[in-house]
Amino acid sequence: MPALRPIDRWFIDEILPHEAGFVAAARRLERDADAADDLVQEAYARLYAMDGWASIASPRHYVMRMLRNLSIERLRRAKIVQFQRISDIEDFDVEDDSPSPFRVAAGRELVARIADALAAMPERCRTVLVRRRFDQQPAGEIARELGISLSTMEKRLARAVVLLTRALEPERSARADGADRAEDADDRDDAANG
Repeated sequence: MPALRPIDRWFIDEILPHEAGFVAAARRLERDADAADDLVQEAYARLYAMDGWASIASPRHYVMRMLRNLSIERLRRAKIVQFQRISDIEDFDVEDDSPSPFRVAAGRELVARIADALAAMPERCRTVLVRRRFDQQPAGEIARELGISLSTMEKRLARAVVLLTRALEPERSARADGADRAEDADDRDDAANG
């Protein structure tokens, strides 16, 4: 069996899962099942002929827009045009699946809050949290490399998660300050024991 080219893998992963939606959209544009299938196939053929396929940020959105444009091209070439079809094409709107400016700003704010929380966290907790949750390293490997027991590593991870959660929920952090002091004492005991 021949090896898949990068464009083939991209096509399988990014385009084919949305084929039913493409066909449904093409049927709204063309009103004829065979013409709609031809429209989708023409869009696929043009995608394969493109040089910049890898730089398409939203392949599903791109193909939907391509279907609309191809339908308009066909409409321009047709000798007889139904007015309803013109209206259908004008009403065909491709939903924008990119995040809204509000969601982008909220996401940036959340990332900044997480970075601040990590910076404020005790080094031992931060190290365990980053290695276990972000880098996906095995717990046993982390404990062994840090020279601590698995139990101590798990306690530090749990404390880091609590600290991160509290930092992301500021209204709860004021009530939890007393609990932090008690956990600090527990950590010192754990470090002394092992």
